[in-house]
Amino acid sequence: MKPETKRYLLKAFALALPALADRSTRRLAAAGFTRWTGRQPPRNPAVPMVSWKHAILWTALAGALGGVARMASRKVLANRLPVEK
Repeated sequence: MKPETKRYLLKAFALALPALADRSTRRLAAAGFTRWTGRQPPRNPAVPMVSWKHAILWTALAGALGGVARMASRKVLANRLPVEK
């Protein structure tokens, strides 16, 4: 494989991996949230049946875990791709 082709494939992978990591982590978080609270994560916090407590809890949990997953995937790829300064 040519070095240029390999570089482009790594760049494409670098774009996709953080999104996939975020998505899969949020799915795991949703399963944990359901197990912990006995309720599905709120899809729309504007629905009257969703309490503030559950909306804030889900937002904080999903955001934090998804952010860490994106950061970790970028950190793993940092050694393989040139880093922007």
